[in-house]
Amino acid sequence: MSLSTLLGTAKKLLLSPLVLDIEFLGTKVRAHLPNGYTLDIYYNATLQKYSYTIIKHNKRIIGWDNAPHHKQVKTYPHHFHTLNGKVTQSKMKGNPTKEITSILKETRKILKL
Repeated sequence: MSLSTLLGTAKKLLLSPLVLDIEFLGTKVRAHLPNGYTLDIYYNATLQKYSYTIIKHNKRIIGWDNAPHHKQVKTYPHHFHTLNGKVTQSKMKGNPTKEITSILKETRKILKL
């Protein structure tokens, strides 16, 4: 992540009562959430790649990304991995600072908070 994107995303995460703490892992910000969940926000501006993933016990629960491997999705390459493992359209476009609010809203639904 660029430094400004990294800091802007981290700031918004820390403002959320849902986030217990965060850590910086290169081009990724990891938010620690209640009940053993984590939220990984990856963004590479140079490659125009992103991934937002909610994880529990090292398993993806849901996630959004733009890896170019689901050509059947109308919003290709942007797609969403649902709770039941399906791949569907995504409203995300790869701007973590702007999209963090929507990501946290979906995260609350998963955590039922």
